[in-house]
Amino acid sequence: MSQEIQQFRATLPINEFKSEILKQVLENTFIIITGDTGSGKSTQLPQYLLDDEEFRLNICEKRKKFLEEQVEEKEQPKVQGFLSKKQKPFIPEDRKNSTDLKIVVTQPRRMAAISMAKRVAFERNQNLGMEVGYSIRFDNSTTNTTQLRYVTDGILVRECLQDKDLTGYDVVILDEAHERSLYTDVLFALVKTAAKRRKGSLKVIITSATLNINIFKSYFEGCPYVKVHGKSFPVEVKYAEHNITQQKRNHDAVNAAIRMHLHEGPGDILVFLPGSEDCEVCRKFCYERLAEVLNSGVEVPSVLLYTLYGSQTSEDQSQVFQRADEHTRKIIFCTNIAETSLTIDNIGFVVDTGYVKQKVYNPRTGMDSLIIQPISKTQAIQRTGRAGRTQAGKCYRLFSKQFYESLSEHTTAEIMRVNLASVMLLLKSMGIDDVVRFEFMEQPTQEAILQSLRQLYLIQAIDEDGYITPMGYEMSRYPLEPSYAKALITSKMMECSSEMSAIVAILSTESIWQRITRVDVDGYQKLQEIQSQHADPAGDHLSLLKIFSEWKQATFNEQFAKDTLLNLRSLKQADNIRQQLQQLVEATSKKKCIQFYEQDYLYKLFRKQKDSKKWNINESIKLALCSGFYFNTARKMHNGEDTYLMVYPEGTVVDTDPQSVYTVIQQYPGTVIFTELGGTSQVRGVMKLISEINIEWVKPYFSNMVKVDLFKLARIEFQQKGRDAVHERRQKKIQEQEKQKEQEDKQKLEKHQLYKARFEQRKKVKM
Repeated sequence: MSQEIQQFRATLPINEFKSEILKQVLENTFIIITGDTGSGKSTQLPQYLLDDEEFRLNICEKRKKFLEEQVEEKEQPKVQGFLSKKQKPFIPEDRKNSTDLKIVVTQPRRMAAISMAKRVAFERNQNLGMEVGYSIRFDNSTTNTTQLRYVTDGILVRECLQDKDLTGYDVVILDEAHERSLYTDVLFALVKTAAKRRKGSLKVIITSATLNINIFKSYFEGCPYVKVHGKSFPVEVKYAEHNITQQKRNHDAVNAAIRMHLHEGPGDILVFLPGSEDCEVCRKFCYERLAEVLNSGVEVPSVLLYTLYGSQTSEDQSQVFQRADEHTRKIIFCTNIAETSLTIDNIGFVVDTGYVKQKVYNPRTGMDSLIIQPISKTQAIQRTGRAGRTQAGKCYRLFSKQFYESLSEHTTAEIMRVNLASVMLLLKSMGIDDVVRFEFMEQPTQEAILQSLRQLYLIQAIDEDGYITPMGYEMSRYPLEPSYAKALITSKMMECSSEMSAIVAILSTESIWQRITRVDVDGYQKLQEIQSQHADPAGDHLSLLKIFSEWKQATFNEQFAKDTLLNLRSLKQADNIRQQLQQLVEATSKKKCIQFYEQDYLYKLFRKQKDSKKWNINESIKLALCSGFYFNTARKMHNGEDTYLMVYPEGTVVDTDPQSVYTVIQQYPGTVIFTELGGTSQVRGVMKLISEINIEWVKPYFSNMVKVDLFKLARIEFQQKGRDAVHERRQKKIQEQEKQKEQEDKQKLEKHQLYKARFEQRKKVKM
């Protein structure tokens, strides 16, 4: 480690608390640490633990003792169609006698996990992926010898599937806990339970810039709390006299940034906006306004304009962190991504619009709405604090003091406002059947849980009693929404898995089209013309597959991507994901899933088409999509060109996405299926990713959607009436299956004996 890096690490605020933190971690199973962004929590804390010899020896001894006790076999929960069997607990090889520490740090954002890992590897003078690495969905930069892993929270949840005691780790650091992302909330419960079972051999550290300390301390059993006091500078906060309107928000934000640039001293400017589109609009408007000022004869100091949001390429994001030349100011138009996860040096001024775009799920309609909402007081404080890290700063809030006082104290946890189907399936696959009483830090609404269970039942992931099925187990192996997992498994049965893997891979990355906003009128028109040329009237899914296949046929040509306005980085990432998904599909057990297809109408239709030599692979792709999304069927309204009525909930009106192929080519089929329902309002949804289907394909499934006993699925019935009724039904079902198998075996034996007798008879006749 260079002397320069050592000196830098010594100046970080957390360095003063190093001894106290190590002492508390050594003596306690759980510990909470808070500190301002930039105090060194995310990068320094794991290094302190990794380099402390006393801590390493202590934890290795406790781990060895725990693993030695894990010799008794543990019985796994029964699953429909399976006999109960005993399995040994999962223990990674060579962990019992290993003297190496294994630390995992979770991040709610992919970009943060990557940037943290790169920074720590640099500080330790190591190649990324060796001692220090990262693991995010579909991208892994670690080895078996990696001691410090930065991962997204969803990755660690999936690791809990294999190893519920997390014996592969000695320390779990749940970073940015205040963001309360979906999987972070799930991890709170899973890691807490694992740490209790590990009897002191697993340390859990919860870190954040700000936290509702009382809730967290109560949940983690009154654990100790260390507050890292940063060396922040004072920030002057100014409020607007009146709240700005939505129409003027971007206009006023740009004007405020320009005023700061022209009249304030050194320091870069951070402008917080609701969404990515706002960032691009503001950057363009800022260029225009600065040009007007310059043309009016006013001297404009040197300035660089940037945007920063989650869906950008890593190359675009990395430019923001590069230091500008002396006497040149940066103005950065950003979303809430810059609140806590990332540290941008040299920020002296902040413009806060007071709003954020959040995904809100309505369980009644199944609709995800991207709604612009007021931020919380915690977020406002975080944004203000960005201006005081390296100098005395200023924050201009584009809202009144009264508006600030009306804000909620803390951000609503993601688990309270999103679709819970994937979380419920993961919990079920871990043997946690009573999801209604699962120990969440904040309990989701019963309606949200019931509707997620309903969705799982409709795609055969769970049975009528709420138990996971063999199909559900196979689906849980995929790091995808359950409906996409079902479509992929069905594509294997319908012999189009390569094509379906490509489609799902494309939808799992950034848009494969270059990001051209409506602000660029000529560029946007050219993009629509190209999309129209490459459109497939069968729908969005097959259109994406078509352009992706054309790029592959062009031997992954960079010029082809450029000419057709494709995002080359996204294409390459999609191809990498496609290969990983294809491996998962190949590993999926047909034997376990075939019982769910033998009486399935869509599968019978596929077999009939194939046997009649009328098989069409594009039709098979759409049949596979229907198997995972048949409940997302909509019929065109007679009085509306691009307006549809959903089959369920009956009568729900939805519009066609302006980005859809059908909008581009101005053709709207009679019946469609969609794989995403969004919009900017909770009143009326917008269908995204649409394909034309035959209504007859999905009609046989409509009765399923209304004949669902939600209380039975959630096992609320057995909570009230006792376990006997449910267990009796399950035992009866298992007995019926065993009896049926006995009858089938008996019939096979009788047939065999009959054939054998006839054969012997013929032999005698010939003799």
